[in-house]
Amino acid sequence: MFEPWPYVTPQVAFILIYVICFALGIAVGAMLSWHLYLVARGYSSVEKHDASTYKRVAASRGETFVNAYDLGTRKNFALFFNITQTGHPWWVLLTPLKTLPYTNGHAWIRRHGYEHGHGGIRDEDELTDQEDD
Repeated sequence: MFEPWPYVTPQVAFILIYVICFALGIAVGAMLSWHLYLVARGYSSVEKHDASTYKRVAASRGETFVNAYDLGTRKNFALFFNITQTGHPWWVLLTPLKTLPYTNGHAWIRRHGYEHGHGGIRDEDELTDQEDD
């Protein structure tokens, strides 16, 4: 019924495949770790890049930079994955279902007391462009 496979695959090809898979696994794992860290701290990639400048500017004035979007690790993850009272149950994370975010994508919850911006940063210090409405 089945004929034996007439071709020979060199062992070096299998070794190369394992090496490539290992390297890609390390790269994807590092990216996953970095982005989970960003979610835990309430940053986007661009905001984390800007935060070092903000910290330096605030420190030059004797103030402390406070990220207005950092609500604490647990709440940051709950909002990111929309696992809230009005959102989805936790088990939805284990399924390949499409889940909607808790917001419209233009406005995000800020830390109490920092509704108008980050602590230690003034409007003229903002690095990102603000769109005019």
